[in-house]
Amino acid sequence: MTRTPLFAAALILATSASAAFAADSEATFDRTLSISGAPTVTVSTGSGYIHITPGTDNRVHIVGHVHANSGWLSGDDAESRVKQIAANPPIAQSGSTITIGAQHNDSNLFQNISIDYEVTTPRSTTLTAHTGSGSVQIAGIQGTVSAASGSGSLQLSLAGSNEATARTGSGSIHIEGLAGGLNASTGSGSIDIDGNPTTDWRVSTGSGRIHLNVGNNARFTLNASTGSGTVHVDQPITMQGSLNRHHVSGTVNGGGPEIHASTGSGDIVINGTSTSAQLRQ
Repeated sequence: MTRTPLFAAALILATSASAAFAADSEATFDRTLSISGAPTVTVSTGSGYIHITPGTDNRVHIVGHVHANSGWLSGDDAESRVKQIAANPPIAQSGSTITIGAQHNDSNLFQNISIDYEVTTPRSTTLTAHTGSGSVQIAGIQGTVSAASGSGSLQLSLAGSNEATARTGSGSIHIEGLAGGLNASTGSGSIDIDGNPTTDWRVSTGSGRIHLNVGNNARFTLNASTGSGTVHVDQPITMQGSLNRHHVSGTVNGGGPEIHASTGSGDIVINGTSTSAQLRQ
């Protein structure tokens, strides 16, 4: 007769402990670094989002949100490790070179820990941002930009950057304000690019549509192919090879830098009018 109450009490205790353990431990840190000249900034996190915005020319401001992932794998010391990371965040500076997110040699400290980063940096920054799982959002950067995610969307609103690299294993890619070279790829997801191809563009997705807005006066050589879908080009194009709705090769406005676009499944659309111009109409 006494087993049922004892069993119920044990079950309640176990459930309460499990619920308490499932609650995320979290902490926030805030750091401001002084710099001189155009900085080189690298931001990386194993799991978490990265948001980059433009700020003043002489400082980099970093806000980090540290989380212990839910579940038994976080370990019973998760809360203390979160507090330790927040008190001594993984930030290193050498002159105008700033590294955010380096985990040094203590991998146990960061086990099953996620860090979201919000960084304000000068527009002239040369930027590298990488997350193993999470989204990357970058706005207002003029320097060379490289963004990557193992799984997550990439959204880059640039200020005339002359070169950009964007790669994600699974997720969409959206880039605007590019005036230069591009290498963009996703394993699965759509790609939307608005910019000026002054040097070569390579754009590919395993499955998804590709939409490029390049301006009516853009001069480029196009090589576009889709496994299942069609290729549509707004501008007059001088074709090379036989007519094929799955593969278009030719020159626009006399030719120029190569745009190589490919998708395993999806349409490819090349527009002559940029998105910003369309919005003004």
